[in-house]
Amino acid sequence: MQEKALNWLDRLTKSARLTPKRILKIYTFVLFFAPLAYLLLLQLRAGAAKQTITDSIAASPATTVSIIVAAGDFLLGYLCWIDGGALLADRRQYMKFMKLQLWTQLIVGNWFCFLFAIFALRRGEDLPEESKVKPSQLLSLTYLIASLFVICFVFYVVLAFRAVKG
Repeated sequence: MQEKALNWLDRLTKSARLTPKRILKIYTFVLFFAPLAYLLLLQLRAGAAKQTITDSIAASPATTVSIIVAAGDFLLGYLCWIDGGALLADRRQYMKFMKLQLWTQLIVGNWFCFLFAIFALRRGEDLPEESKVKPSQLLSLTYLIASLFVICFVFYVVLAFRAVKG
């Protein structure tokens, strides 16, 4: 069963011509522009309710937490855009980055990035083993944002328990 799923995943990524470089480019695009679209949506929603965006955000703790997640995603997208070449130069850094992204995007519910992290981990074998490129600052920041996402996940759980309790 696992073998069939992995074979299907490999066929899917190859037929879609998803190379590690292309996956990182799509991933960067989503991480950069999705938070901007989310903020635009919040602004439109606040405008429709004839509120300011800060009043709208202050009224909902879940929205506040999701904005923290969006800010982390935006920052990661921006840094991937600037420093993505260093990730692609070294398989070990790329795999660490994508493993962290896999788990952090899973806990905050970003399914698209979670799926692309899976694709990236499957296609990461195509990258060079090691290179003389200096370690990327992006990996350090990813650890910091991962811890922030874990804290946001705890906030989501606390908010869910409060909603159930009444």
